[in-house]
Amino acid sequence: MGANLNSSSGAGWISPLSRTALLFYLCTLFYWSGVYIYMPILSPYAKKISGSLQSVGLVMGAYGLSQLILRVPLGLWSDRLRRRKPFILIGFLFDGLACLGLIFAESTLSLFLAVLSAGIASSMWVAFTVLFSSYFPLSRVSQSMSLLHFSMRFSQVISNYSGGAMAEALGWTSPFYAGLILSGIGLILAMGIKERPVEPSSGSSWRKLLHTSRHPRLLKVSFFALIMQFTIFAVVYSFTPLYAHQIGASKAQLGLLIFCFLVPNTVASLASGTLARHLQERYLISAAFLLISIAVLATLVGPRLEVLYLLLGLQGLGSGFIFPLLMGLAIKPMPADRQATAMGFFQCIYAIGMSLGPIFSGWVGEYGGLNSVYLLNGVMCLLAGLFSLKALK
Repeated sequence: MGANLNSSSGAGWISPLSRTALLFYLCTLFYWSGVYIYMPILSPYAKKISGSLQSVGLVMGAYGLSQLILRVPLGLWSDRLRRRKPFILIGFLFDGLACLGLIFAESTLSLFLAVLSAGIASSMWVAFTVLFSSYFPLSRVSQSMSLLHFSMRFSQVISNYSGGAMAEALGWTSPFYAGLILSGIGLILAMGIKERPVEPSSGSSWRKLLHTSRHPRLLKVSFFALIMQFTIFAVVYSFTPLYAHQIGASKAQLGLLIFCFLVPNTVASLASGTLARHLQERYLISAAFLLISIAVLATLVGPRLEVLYLLLGLQGLGSGFIFPLLMGLAIKPMPADRQATAMGFFQCIYAIGMSLGPIFSGWVGEYGGLNSVYLLNGVMCLLAGLFSLKALK
């Protein structure tokens, strides 16, 4: 079995403000900006081209579908090669390819394929997270995930707001061109990232996967991540922008809508690692799920745009606490040579929620109206909040 992060091979830990860490934060900024700069207008844009809620759900679900298929194989492949950096570079390439596809999309199928490419890019996040966590000792894994997640969310805050304003001023496709440029800059910067050596793994990759995926904690945290991503991608990224557009929100206001979600999400992501040193993770995760549930269900009685801003802020606050904590819990018990496999499994499972959330919610909304989407997701988060308190004990 490979060395744990606390082994002698783990000498040379870095500071969160070292040059290596700062380069990682900068690469993360460009990596996610290449995707999220067009996210505020993507569902209305898809509705404009495809014409139905089911088609919107299918297009938005493509983002999670490719991650569902690829995250585990990529984690296994990365562990087998004992390399992370090549996957990061490939991620930037697919970031740009997705933007190109969206620029020239003229049908539901072309939209689907473009968003599928964005999901392939996001699948490479497995290598990103594992390489960054390898720079830190095991006792600081949760804190390192908090820092990386903060960097990711910070990039999404800037890009979402900028993308909405850009689409308002320059037209629907302008955020796609911007995403293409950002991906190119990020690719150049990522070439300077340094690999960290991983000891050779014993056993076959698939045997390792079977062994890793049976770990009780990994199964539990992956399930709760699935629920969270189901709701975030159904409510926040798919149907709330569409709902806001229907009640009169401009493209710039759609960017502000996601901005209101991401700002508290970013702050909570940064704070979660510190709070986890004083409170058990399960208490924070349970309380955050309950907060999301209340905010989602309250959307049923808050049709005004100003109210949507507030409710998305509360959802952002809750999910910002949940996700870094679950990421840390997913890889804490794993040796170094299995961390990419564990992270790949974790991200594959939550990608089910990213794909199934928009697709299933789109089907529910087509037959039951948009209110049924919020009812479904609110109840799911309520149950997750109650069960996580006991399941993560």
